Amino acid sequence: MSWFNVNLALNRIQQYLTRWSALIQNLNQNVRPSSMFECYSFISVVDAFDSRGYNVQRMGPPNQIIFKRAIKGDPNARTYFIVSNSNMDHEIRLNQAYKNTDDIYFNLDIVISNGTGCLNRCVLEPQNMFTFCECKHYETFYPSTCANFVGLARIVMPKNVLWNPTISHHPYPPPSLLVSGRASSNVLKMSSVVIRKNYHIRFFENISPRGQTMATLTRWI
Repeated sequence: MSWFNVNLALNRIQQYLTRWSALIQNLNQNVRPSSMFECYSFISVVDAFDSRGYNVQRMGPPNQIIFKRAIKGDPNARTYFIVSNSNMDHEIRLNQAYKNTDDIYFNLDIVISNGTGCLNRCVLEPQNMFTFCECKHYETFYPSTCANFVGLARIVMPKNVLWNPTISHHPYPPPSLLVSGRASSNVLKMSSVVIRKNYHIRFFENISPRGQTMATLTRWI
């Protein structure tokens, strides 16, 4: 899968995490590419906040990095990050359970909470949701992938997605679909539909060590 180089992604993750720990317990080159892509996207989101001048703290196990690579497991026993500036604090978590306003439970790939210490019995609730990302490891993605994400975002964060802003800047990043490969030509048409309907969501292609990941995510924040 040349469009997403697993070894480059692992090196990028390891380089970023060296300031906290050299020991990554459950991530190596033998991890399936889709899981590596989730971890790479997770670290890239953290790094983007870092690049924007946020203070970054690693939380979770004290002496090692443990990625939450599955639905099961205590989220506080896995590595997550607190990013903060003078105005706000956020937790960034991987594979986080979320309960929406209709009491429907979802497992979201990357969640950014509004505040810290906001999980209720390991679940994030709507009043504490800042934004989220879904990660898809596809060489090429099509409008159906985008449409599925629009449906998910409308159920997970309906007020966010359907908000028709009266100002030019949203106070939070839009829920976003992160894809390792490239978009088909029809995805551009799908993006135009999303913009025309004022959906506060985004689709990002080429999220990979060989793409423009940092520039893309830094602008997204």
